[in-house]
Amino acid sequence: MTPMIWMIVLIVCLVVEFIRIELYGACGAVGAVAGVIAYAFGLNDFLQIAIALAVAAFLVAVVRPVGMKYVMRARREKKLMELEGCDAVVTCRIDNASENGVVRIGGRNWSARSNRPNAVINEGEVVTVVAMRGDVAYVDYKRTKGRQS
Repeated sequence: MTPMIWMIVLIVCLVVEFIRIELYGACGAVGAVAGVIAYAFGLNDFLQIAIALAVAAFLVAVVRPVGMKYVMRARREKKLMELEGCDAVVTCRIDNASENGVVRIGGRNWSARSNRPNAVINEGEVVTVVAMRGDVAYVDYKRTKGRQS
């Protein structure tokens, strides 16, 4: 196969990867590079394709699972960061001393702690999410015109 065909395969794989980051496209792109290298060594079309497929399959089987752990962690952290600044409703009293509390954010319950060391926030209060650490929402009183906190 000509280098132009391998470059087309490479570009298609990279476009697929950029559209949906699942690392399949990246594995295919590296396989295409292996195909170009096989072409440079003067191997026939069958061997070029076999080498490209073998490299891509190896990467999918061995490298992709490790890479996806990092991709999934980054996606989760991004979703958690998006919750910061959102309003939440306290569904179970927040008391840092007893390490309990639950808030409802966007239809989902989260463990919660007050951002203030000794604060107790009662059920039904509306609070603002200040930070997300793991599965715990750190919240503070929602600022309103009448309340100085």
